[in-house]
Amino acid sequence: MKAISYWGVAASMACAVSALSLTPTYAQSTDQAQILERLDTLQAELDALKKQLAETKTQADQSKKLAEKADTRAQKAVLAADKVRPNAWHMAGYADVGIEFSDGENSDTFTSGKFNPSFHFLYKDLVLFESEFQVTTTDGGETDLELEYSQLDFLLHDNAVLVAGKFLSPVGQFQERLHPSWINRLTNAPVGFGHGGIQPLSDVGLMLRGGIPVGDRLFTYSVAVGNGPRLGHDGVELEGFGRDDNSNKAVSGRAAFFPIDNLEIGGSFLFAKIAAEAEEAGEEDDDHDDGETAASEDGDAAFGDLPQGDFDLWGFDAAFTKGNWDIRAEYLNADLKGLGGHDADELIEPLSWEAWYAQVAYRMSGISDSSFFQKLEPVVRYGRFTVEGDHDLEDELNEKRFNIGLNYWVSPSVVVKSAIEFRNYMASEREDDTRLQLQLSYGF
Repeated sequence: MKAISYWGVAASMACAVSALSLTPTYAQSTDQAQILERLDTLQAELDALKKQLAETKTQADQSKKLAEKADTRAQKAVLAADKVRPNAWHMAGYADVGIEFSDGENSDTFTSGKFNPSFHFLYKDLVLFESEFQVTTTDGGETDLELEYSQLDFLLHDNAVLVAGKFLSPVGQFQERLHPSWINRLTNAPVGFGHGGIQPLSDVGLMLRGGIPVGDRLFTYSVAVGNGPRLGHDGVELEGFGRDDNSNKAVSGRAAFFPIDNLEIGGSFLFAKIAAEAEEAGEEDDDHDDGETAASEDGDAAFGDLPQGDFDLWGFDAAFTKGNWDIRAEYLNADLKGLGGHDADELIEPLSWEAWYAQVAYRMSGISDSSFFQKLEPVVRYGRFTVEGDHDLEDELNEKRFNIGLNYWVSPSVVVKSAIEFRNYMASEREDDTRLQLQLSYGF
């Protein structure tokens, strides 16, 4: 019995040892299987990423080729367009209509306004042609067509443009920059700065203009040589004439500087000789094929030896535009001296003109939540125009003018304007005039 027990114990111990020796081997085999399974999974994911990367690279290569082909086609199209049609053109302009009530010698009337289309043709970045026409209905019911300007602009440099043709005068600011009705804050021009005033409207000739940076500021310039003014109903006519009535050429221009942001200060000038025969010797003869005028042919005999008058004009202007504020002022002074009369030893009395105005406009946007009030713009302007040396001109032109207006901006280029204008004539025999003016202007 005892021997059998020993053998049983030995067998039990052997089984235990065998069990202990087999357990680590089994666990190790299980871990290795899991690791191999994870490696297989990672390998599959890596293979999938490689495949996706290869597909992405293929798509990128294809996209690059398509982009290169598209760029090539675009370049060919640009070259073809330059060869076939190098011009670009644009049309703009403005129009207005209105009504005016007067308690003076003028009758209450509707005003048909005017239509001013302007055209712009650009050849590459070398030459720009621009022209504007004004179409109006006269008091007699006829249609009047005028050429406001027609000019070629040669783009010489970033700081220089050469202008040739009929151009708006660079003297002052109003005529060149502000006279379109949808830009002008009131329904008409300041006294002395429109037709019949002393500010030059246009000229025919050459002009060099541009802007030059001076540090962080800007200096602008305009210098023009043209046919210049002539004698006329209001003493001097300052519009562009297609042919000069004397050999002298007018020199005019303007220089301006921005001392601070939003403030421009400028000075203007015009010097010219005015011939007596421009008014005295007659009108132009349309039958002359060579363009000679009756004034030049007949006038040389009658007035050719008479001295020509010196017409000198100078002025300055300032403009402050920032935020809702638009503040402007202009001053012009001109003299005509040394003009010959009918007799060789006769001189016409010197004439002098003076015109100025100051204007303030304020856009009421931002001071109210109401969209209606935000589009309102009150305007105030005061101006004066005087002539000395001719009693008839003094009685006709000398005037003080005060305007109060309120504008409603339907859009940035559509404005409804209302204004009250007080005209105080300096001639004792002329009755002062108060006018209520309404106008709708549209810029396009």
